[in-house]
Parts: sequence; C-alpha cells; structure tokens
Amino acid sequence: MPNIAGVGGRPTVGTDIPVLAVLLLVYLAGAAAHMTIFQTNRRKGHKFPMSLAMFGFCMARVATCVLRLVWATRPTNVRVAIAAQIFTNVGVLIAYIVVLILARRVLRALQPRLGWNKLLAETVTVMYILLFCAIVLVITFTILSFYTLNKHLRSVALWIQRGSILYMLIFNVISLVMQLLSLLLPSSPERENLGGGSMRSKQMILGVAVFFCLFIAGFRAGTTWAAQRPASHPAWYDSKAAFYVIDISFEIIIIYMLLITRFDKRFWVPNGSKKPGDYSGINDRGSIKVRALGDQEAEMVTPKQSI
Repeated sequence: MPNIAGVGGRPTVGTDIPVLAVLLLVYLAGAAAHMTIFQTNRRKGHKFPMSLAMFGFCMARVATCVLRLVWATRPTNVRVAIAAQIFTNVGVLIAYIVVLILARRVLRALQPRLGWNKLLAETVTVMYILLFCAIVLVITFTILSFYTLNKHLRSVALWIQRGSILYMLIFNVISLVMQLLSLLLPSSPERENLGGGSMRSKQMILGVAVFFCLFIAGFRAGTTWAAQRPASHPAWYDSKAAFYVIDISFEIIIIYMLLITRFDKRFWVPNGSKKPGDYSGINDRGSIKVRALGDQEAEMVTPKQSI
C-alpha cells in the first residue's frame, strides 16, 4: 500500500460503507433509467447511443462503489485498492466524451460552416485517440506505482499520470470552447435546430454539464499536480468529503440532469448526418422536392394518349 495521501483516502467500514450503499442504489437507478430509455427509443427506430454510454458510465460507477466496499472490508488487499483507484479515475471519461459530442452537435447546428469543418473533425478524432492513450497510461502507471519501490520509476509514473490527467482537463476545455463559439460568434444564416425543444434550453443543459465536467477534471488535475503529502497528514482535498461531494455528487448531477431533461430527445439528430442541413432535414426535403419535380417533368414529356 502507498504511504502517500490520495483523494478519498482509504475507505473504512464505519464511514464509507453507508455512503457507498446509498450511492450504489443511486447509480443502479440511473443505469436502469438510461437503459430503459435507450431500449424504448431503439424499438421506435430512434437511435441515440449516448443513452447507452450513460448507462455504461453508471455501471462503471457501480463497479467503483463495489470495489470500494470490498476495499473497506479488506484494507490490506492491494489488488482491490488498485482496481478501485483505476475505476475511480477512468469511469468519468465516458461523461467527458458525451458532453463533447453534445457541444459539437450544438456548434454544428448554430455554426454549420465551422462545426462541419473537416479540419475540426480530424482534430476531434485525434483528441479521442489521445484520450484513449491517456486512459492506457493512467491504468498502466497506476499499477506500476503499486508494484515498484524504485524511486525513479515511481517519479516517472507520477509525471505520466499528471500529464494524462492534465490532458483530460484540456479535453473538457475543448467542450467549453465549442459552446462559447456557438454562443459568441455572429448568428449564421444557415443555422438550424436539432432534436426537440428550444436551442436556449439545450445551451443551458450543455452549460451545466460542461461546468461540472470541467470542475471535476480541474479538481483532479489540481490534486494530482499538488505536492504529495503523507497518508498520515492528508490535505483537505484528499478528504472523503471532497471525494464524495466533488467527484461523486457532481457526476450524479450530470447523470440525472441528462436523464430528467430527456437529452435523448433534445440532442437527437437524424442517422447518417454528414453535412449542413442534415440536422433539420433540409437536405432530405430538397431531395424529395427534386424527385417530385423530376416526376412532373416526366409526365409533361410523356404522351397521355399514345393510342
């Protein structure tokens, strides 16, 4: 076991088990609700995979709670401690990705030329690849830090973890930048809506989600880059209260806000959307009109009385 203080500390039976039992129920309820909505929409042909992603996020947090419960009853089990820390660090990445997708859809709707720009699309793809690399590095070097006493290797692992966590913060900053661009740039004559509800309500929902994701990522980056303290003398940000309020409660707000506001309807876009006009169906209506005109022209040139 490391002798360095970490966010949330080591769980204990008296303090953590009651809290974790309640959180377990909260996350299970969120997972069931998001999966129910996903399956209902799927049967109707309304594809919205982000509901499935939020189900995965809830289940990742269920696993986190279970592992911390086991860790509380087996405080010397290093493998359980490693698994609990890994799930704590990487589970929230699903929420980060979902929020970036929502921000990108809003930008595409309000600023189609910028939102559908090929360079931006390639940049986002690279960001996803780098995020995957960051996840792999965090997992790898978290395990390494537990299984070595070599000071140099532990120092390398720490800096790799810091760099990965910092990138996760930057990933969330991109979501904020996209939303600000959609809000502050002059209104585009080609702007369109997406899904149901007003664009103002979508901006409010997205703003709240971006704020909490940024807060969580910023808190984690700050605690990771702060000077390490001994487990016997942790800082305030290493306390259980900070962990459950900032890391966990903010995540629950995101999960249930997206659920209650029915983001599966508000941020839905037609399948196969690839260019400006696809969100509002302008292109489909245009193609229907062209086909209709073609049929009319065919009727005009075809002899009606050929006999």
